[in-house]
Amino acid sequence: MTRDAREQLWLVAATLTWAVLSLLAPPLVWLVFPLFFGFLYVLPLWAAVFGVTVLTCVSAAMASWHAGGPSAPLVLGPVLLAVAATLLWTRPVRVSRSRSRGRGRPARRTGA
Repeated sequence: MTRDAREQLWLVAATLTWAVLSLLAPPLVWLVFPLFFGFLYVLPLWAAVFGVTVLTCVSAAMASWHAGGPSAPLVLGPVLLAVAATLLWTRPVRVSRSRSRGRGRPARRTGA
């Protein structure tokens, strides 16, 4: 089994574990934040952004379901966490690529 396959298997297991735990206890819905970074690390950027978007929608729906209905904080919380995680993850990659280009070196590919 390759490293990529192991990482993807881990991501699937972590996501399913989070889904079950967030069904059982409302506070565990917010454990989605570290999972965002897992998606951003393991998957290509386009797939990671799609996955983070799906996780954001699911976590907002789960939090609203546990609370008995949607509210602004329950919807905006996961959205703001997803945006923050994505920006925190992609910023260093963009800076690294611009520095590599400035030195005349080809930028390293991350993701696919």
